[in-house]
Amino acid sequence: MSEAQLEAETLFRGTQAEAMISSKHQATPMIVNNYNGPVSLTHQNHVGHASNAIFGDNLGSLNQHAPGGQNERKAIDEAEGLRYLRRNIAPGAIHDSNERCDAPKCMKETRVAVQEDIMSWIDAEDRHTPSKRIMWVTGPAGTGKTAILGTITDACKEKGTLAASFFFSAFSGSESRRTKRYFVPTLAFQLMGHSGLTGTRGHILSSVAQDDGIVFTKNLKEQFNAMVLIPLFSMAQEHDSGAKATPRVIIIDGLDECDFEQAVTAGSPNGMGYISIRRKEDEQTEILSLLLLAVSNPSFPFRILIASRPEMHICDFFATEGKLCTRELFLDDKYHPNADIALFYDAKFSTICRRLNINPEEWPGKGVKQTLVRNASGQFIHAATVMRYIEGSPQPPQHHLQGDKPSTPHQRLQHILAQQQVRPSHNPLEALDELYRLVLETCPDPDFSMKWLRAAQLEYRNFRLNTEWRDHFPVWLLRLVLETSPGEEQYALGPLSSLLPTQISEENLRKPYFFYHKSFLDFIADPTRCGKRFLTEEECLTWVAQQFFQTLDKHVECLARHAGSRERYRLLLITLYELPNSSFQKAVVPYIRSSDLQQWAAAYAEWHQNSDMSNRKFRWETIITRMLAVLHQGCSWYLCCSACRLSTKKVTDVLKAKGWRVPKFTQVLWREWERYYNRYTDLEAPPEEP
Repeated sequence: MSEAQLEAETLFRGTQAEAMISSKHQATPMIVNNYNGPVSLTHQNHVGHASNAIFGDNLGSLNQHAPGGQNERKAIDEAEGLRYLRRNIAPGAIHDSNERCDAPKCMKETRVAVQEDIMSWIDAEDRHTPSKRIMWVTGPAGTGKTAILGTITDACKEKGTLAASFFFSAFSGSESRRTKRYFVPTLAFQLMGHSGLTGTRGHILSSVAQDDGIVFTKNLKEQFNAMVLIPLFSMAQEHDSGAKATPRVIIIDGLDECDFEQAVTAGSPNGMGYISIRRKEDEQTEILSLLLLAVSNPSFPFRILIASRPEMHICDFFATEGKLCTRELFLDDKYHPNADIALFYDAKFSTICRRLNINPEEWPGKGVKQTLVRNASGQFIHAATVMRYIEGSPQPPQHHLQGDKPSTPHQRLQHILAQQQVRPSHNPLEALDELYRLVLETCPDPDFSMKWLRAAQLEYRNFRLNTEWRDHFPVWLLRLVLETSPGEEQYALGPLSSLLPTQISEENLRKPYFFYHKSFLDFIADPTRCGKRFLTEEECLTWVAQQFFQTLDKHVECLARHAGSRERYRLLLITLYELPNSSFQKAVVPYIRSSDLQQWAAAYAEWHQNSDMSNRKFRWETIITRMLAVLHQGCSWYLCCSACRLSTKKVTDVLKAKGWRVPKFTQVLWREWERYYNRYTDLEAPPEEP
C-alpha cells in the first residue's frame, strides 16, 4: 500500500465516523410551557405528547415535544452557512460563469480524437481502470488545453456527469481565480447544487456554519474533509446512490497558474512585516496532494481531470507520488494538431471571404494555408493570433490606416507571410515568439506600446485578513495617469487587437486589461524572448511615475466623478513609492517640479469637508500621506533633498491653510527613525462639519 493510499485509508475511517455522527437524527427538542386554565389537546396546537398534566381549572404543566424545532434550527444554520459559503467562492472560476463567456472552445470537428480519449476515460467503469482516476492533460503553451477542457466541461454538464469545475487564471480580472483560497469552497458550492448530489447540501452548509465559518481558515486538507468528503459519505449513507444519475468528474484547468498568497506578520508596527514566503510551486503541489489523497480513497465517487503546462514540479509529482493513479495525456503530434489547425484556418478565411465578398477559391489559396499551418507548429494560440491579426480591429484607429502599415486582411496576410518563416529551432516557442515580435513591430511606436503593455501588468500589493494579495490596476486608472493627450491608449494598443481587446466596454473599465493568452504575457516579461523591445519593471515604473505627475491636474476631476475608486489610486501611490531611489531622483523629480501640487492638495483637503464627497470608510489622509511619502523618495531618513523640501512645503502649506494639523519636523523625523512606512502618519484632517 502506497503512502497516499495509507493516508487515504486513515482519512476515510475518520471521515466515516464523522459522517455517521453527522447523519444521525438529532434528539427532538422538548419545550416546557406553563398554562393557567383549561388546556385542549387539538391538532392545531401541534402537541405531540402530554405528560404529568392536570387539566381543567387547575394550574397545569404541559410538556410539548415539538418536532418542528429541529427543522427550524436546520433552516437557520443552512441560511447562515450559505452566506458564509458565498463569500468564499470564486464565481468566475466556474466553467459557465460570465467571466468565462469568451473563453476558448474547440471549433466543431476539431480536436475530435483527444476529446474522445478524455470522454471515454470519464465514462469508463472504475472496475475497468480502478487505479487511473486522475487524468493529466498537458502540453506546451498554446496547444489548446483550456479550449479542450472548456469543451469537455460543457459536454459533461449536458450529460449530467460534471460534479464541479475550477478554471484557474493568472491574468483573470478577479484575484479569486489566482490562488488556492477559494478552490475547495467553490467545488463544494457546485457539488451541493448538482441534482444528483442534493443530499450533500445540508451537510456542507452545516459544516460551514459551525463555529462561524472558521473552516475557511483551515488548511486545504481540512477544508476538503469538512466541505467535500464528510458530506459525500454522509449522503451515501442516507440516500440510495442509484436513485439518480450521479456526476462522475471534477475538472480543473490551469493549475500552473495558481499563485501563492503571502502571509503578513501580525503585530508589526507598520503591518508590513512578513513571515516565510511559500512559492506558487508549493501551493500547486498542495492541491495535487489533496486530489491524490481523495482519489486514493475507494469511496470517493469522482474522477479528476487536470490540465496544466508541464512545469517541472508538476511533472515530478505525477512521475512519483501520483504515478499509480494518473493517466497522462500529452498534446503532441499523436493527436494530429495540424489537421485541426487547417480546419480552423478554413473556417476563419471563409468568414472573411463572406464578409468582404471575396471568392474563397481565389483567396488566400491552398498553398498559403499550408504555409500558415506549418508556421503554427501545432500551437493553436499561434493560429488564433494570426487570424485575429489578419481580421484586424473592428474599429482600427485612424493612424493605422496610413503609411506603410498593413490595413486590409490581404495586406496583413502578406505581411505575415513575408516576415515569418519557419526556421529550425530547439525552442518550441520560437515560432510563437516570432509572431509576437512581428505583431509588435506593426505598431507605429513599438517602444511606446511596450510601455503600455508592461504598465498593464504592473502589480499592486494589498492586505486582507492577514494575507498579502496582488492584482493589476484597472483600465480607467491607467488611462487617467498615462494618457498625456487624448487617444494615446489607442495609438499604443490599437494595432494589437490580435493580442488583447482594444475596444473596452464601460463595464470592463473597472477591471484590468484582458489578454487573450498568458503566453504573450510571458513573452513581454522575458528579455530572452522579447529581445530589443524588452522593458524592465523598474524602467516601466519610472515611466509610469513620470506620466503620473504629468497628468496630475486631471486626477482631481476624475476621482471626483469616481468616488469609489480612491483606494486603487492610493495603491498606485504605494507602488510608485517602491521605485528605487536612484531612478526616482534622476528621472522623476523633474516632472514633480513642473506639476501643480498645490491644486492637487487643495482638492483633496476640500473633499474631506465636502459632505457629498466624504466617505466615512475612507480616510483622505491616507492618499495625502502617501503622496508625501512619494515626494520623499530618494532622500535619507534624516535629510531631505531640496526638491523634496520644496514639494512637501507646497502640499503642507495648503493643508495648514485648510485647517489640517500638520506634524512638526521633529515628529516626522521620529516616525522616520522608527522606520514607519508612513512618516506623516500623524497628519490629521480637521473635524468634519455636521
